Amino acid sequence: MSSPLPRPRRLPVLAALLTAVTASTLTACGSGSGSGEQAATGTAPGASALAAAKGPVTVTLWHGVGGPAGVALQQEIDAFNKANAGKIVVKASFQGSYADAIAKYTSSIRDGGTPSVMVSNDITTGYLRDTKQTVSAQAMAAANPKDLDLDQLRPAARNYYTADGELLAVPLNTSMPLLYVNDKLLDRAGVDRSTLGTLDGVAAAARAVHAKVAGVKGIDMPLDGWWFEQLTAAAGVPYCTPDNGRKGKGATALTLTSAPQRAAIGTMAKLATDGVALNTGVDGSAALSAFAAGKTAMMFNSSGAIGGLKEAGMTGYTALPYPLSGPKGTSGAAIGGAAMWVDQAGHSKAEQVASWKLISYLASAPAQERFAEASGYAPINTGVDNSPTWKQFLAKNEPYAVLGRQFTDTPATTATSGCLTGAMTGVRAEVVSAMQEAFGGRTPIDSALKSAEKSATAKIQSYRKQAGQ
Repeated sequence: MSSPLPRPRRLPVLAALLTAVTASTLTACGSGSGSGEQAATGTAPGASALAAAKGPVTVTLWHGVGGPAGVALQQEIDAFNKANAGKIVVKASFQGSYADAIAKYTSSIRDGGTPSVMVSNDITTGYLRDTKQTVSAQAMAAANPKDLDLDQLRPAARNYYTADGELLAVPLNTSMPLLYVNDKLLDRAGVDRSTLGTLDGVAAAARAVHAKVAGVKGIDMPLDGWWFEQLTAAAGVPYCTPDNGRKGKGATALTLTSAPQRAAIGTMAKLATDGVALNTGVDGSAALSAFAAGKTAMMFNSSGAIGGLKEAGMTGYTALPYPLSGPKGTSGAAIGGAAMWVDQAGHSKAEQVASWKLISYLASAPAQERFAEASGYAPINTGVDNSPTWKQFLAKNEPYAVLGRQFTDTPATTATSGCLTGAMTGVRAEVVSAMQEAFGGRTPIDSALKSAEKSATAKIQSYRKQAGQ
């Protein structure tokens, strides 16, 4: 078994970053940096490091993947352990929510004991980059060319976890937003499905349903922060500046008042204030329940809702691509989900290579196919597309096929990459608060957008100051 090396203790910066990232009550410890401590170098070890290990190498993995996806993940890890018996032993640990997991991870950097592999959700990407605790997936792949081929990762998924042209982490479970429609209700309202490829078309359909079908709202949408990022990406503009934070040291400000954003978000807000849309709050499951109960004719929700609708026993619905309000060549949906990071600081070279072996396995086409079928997430390895069994699965599960086509059709652009900043948790909180006021009709949309932009930018600036950027 490989023995862990001493952990670095970059305490003041990390404690400050945690304050900006979560609402955790963790407090800072005293500073210190011992002369024998190993920090992340960014230089990736190659296969020889694992070959030289004496005895099995232990890899620890922390994650916040629950439900069927968590079960599927553990099954794949068990299979990996069996295939690598006597060489690598993976010990996976569920840490609760993604917020719980990142809080524990930050505490472990301060106190020692970080995992070999950290599976963390999309909006922690900027923070994990800023901690300088990990080695990039790009570097690990270059040093271990016989393992994962990064070119097989779907461009839309790879794009999200890339900064300055370097892939930071490997996506594990990836979702996208979709439009779900109740076929009977749309037919009763005489809605032409060909009009639902644009946001204006969806809005017109929602109004038609509300006017023609008694007791039914046109659409619902969770009001959590992800959806305002989606409306922005689908309008073809960045959510933050410069360049969605994808160059240099990340974002410096939020942009929420550009004309395309104002038009897209304003369209949805007007549906809410006119009583055409049903306001179900921030809970995606509440939106799903309303749609499944026939209270709304359409729904914006994550691709993960496919599984939820199946559990609810709903039939007679169709999943459609997320509608655009911007040009096709530059606009599209942004991904959600989580990615796998190789922790370097304080971990032996053999452990890092063993971690990469695990990540390569979990991102492989066979593992991703099994994981996708069990979890409802999209397979991130394009090799799955050539699998006969996957083709058979898609033929029987049309919503998954729609999701796959949307991944293929989504351009890997600045707009669809999403905003990269370690302050995303705080940004979302500010945006959601303001949008709830606007969608509830308590604040004019323009005032709400300006307020959210100002307060979220302050969160980003505070984060950058604390992080020494």
